Amino acid sequence: MSELLIHPQTRELLNNYLVNPSHAITLVAPAGSGKHSLALMIAARLLNSDLERLDKHPYLKMISSVEGKAIGIESIRELEHFLSLKVPSKNAVQRLIIIEDAETLTIEAQTAFLKTLEEPPVGTLFILNSTHEQTLLPTIRSRSPKLIITKPDHASLIDYFNNQNYSEAEVKQALLVSGGLPGLASALLSQRTDHPLIPATEMARYLLRADRYQQLIKVDELAKDRLLCLNTLFILQQMAHLSLLSVTRDNAKRWLNVLKFSYEAQVALESNNQSKLVLANLMLQL
Repeated sequence: MSELLIHPQTRELLNNYLVNPSHAITLVAPAGSGKHSLALMIAARLLNSDLERLDKHPYLKMISSVEGKAIGIESIRELEHFLSLKVPSKNAVQRLIIIEDAETLTIEAQTAFLKTLEEPPVGTLFILNSTHEQTLLPTIRSRSPKLIITKPDHASLIDYFNNQNYSEAEVKQALLVSGGLPGLASALLSQRTDHPLIPATEMARYLLRADRYQQLIKVDELAKDRLLCLNTLFILQQMAHLSLLSVTRDNAKRWLNVLKFSYEAQVALESNNQSKLVLANLMLQL
């Protein structure tokens, strides 16, 4: 795991897990923290595979939501079929399943998955990635201990990305836009477009640059796409947190407003208040 930037506390926990892996673990961190890359590194180590060839490993299965939609019971049935196949390997870890966005599993899917989690096939391990693990059934959480991924400090992030042949200006811009989230910052620097937070990042940047009329025009678009809306609010909060570490007093007021009102909008939307009204109020405060 030396290739990844990992907080020392998290690295110690992961190393302990790799020495004696349990049959399941839940990686918990905010979106954009690099959980996906970390899960792949763990899988490569446990399956004795090169990371570059891991996607062709016959006994690794990835389950994830598509376009933010829930993971339904059909995915769990496909998993059950995968687990019914015999594995010729005699290694301690023979087969590994990664479930991305585990919080998007429907209750029906979670109930079906629980049966497998309670009595997993010999040599089978599960890695669950989750942003909000409290949405998982208590019985799943009790059988898949969580490992909280701590975000690296700002200085470590700058040093790490400076050593990746990016300019200092590029690194500072990527960290500012990503709010210091290493996974998202890496995607921005490498110009990847497949990261789930990229659309929200672009929307957040647009809203901060736009005039009031342009901001209000975006209300309908955000109101129709709940995932994009919540992710945009999350990115605004991350950008505000990081910006407040270094801005002048004059600029601090604006970032405090961004932080305050984006958080209030998130709480209101999660309470199922009228999305257009909530978003319109946000735009008037940015």
